[in-house]
Amino acid sequence: MSTEEYIQHLLQAIIEKIQIIVNDRSKQSFGSLEYLLNQMIEYRNRKQYMSNEWHINTPRWLGEYGNTPEEEEVCSDIHRLQLYIAEKLKGGWGK
Repeated sequence: MSTEEYIQHLLQAIIEKIQIIVNDRSKQSFGSLEYLLNQMIEYRNRKQYMSNEWHINTPRWLGEYGNTPEEEEVCSDIHRLQLYIAEKLKGGWGK
């Protein structure tokens, strides 16, 4: 699997996790993951990770106090994906 295929695979897994949370309202602490879901789909479809604007803008509250375990997992997955993109496509974090 190429780097781009692996990134697409990771993005799809994150999108599917968000869809599960969105479809089960009891799994959302703030109820506003629909925005992030649409943003992640657009990010994947536009292959934004290949551009200079490759950072994923998550809601400010995601990863903060009061999130459900499912939201915490999505947040961790996004951070791992960004580290992978930084390492494999951008030559290191912050470059």
